[in-house]
Amino acid sequence: MIYHLAISSEWDDQAERAHYAPVRFEDEGFIHCSEKHQLEGVANRVFSGRDDLLLLKLDPTRLESDTTYESGGSMKFPHIYGKIDKASVIDIVPIRCNSHGTFGGVFDGLE
Repeated sequence: MIYHLAISSEWDDQAERAHYAPVRFEDEGFIHCSEKHQLEGVANRVFSGRDDLLLLKLDPTRLESDTTYESGGSMKFPHIYGKIDKASVIDIVPIRCNSHGTFGGVFDGLE
């Protein structure tokens, strides 16, 4: 599985569509994703203090778009070069930062 942190309003705005892409997809040309062990670092770096996120659990075998692992610092991250097929979304979990504005422990227990 791979994961994408989505802003809930962007997901909601595309509720009737078969595919999803965050607003920044138009500028970047790909969708940032993570493996489970990368989630907390990404969330803290990009979304610190936010309580309006959704964690999309994706089955990469169901994606129509290409997924490529590319360097992001010392790790490689999955990037989807196209929109996310909603049929590839296995689960959606609301995510909120903790009282410190970070995501420490928030992703513990994910399957």
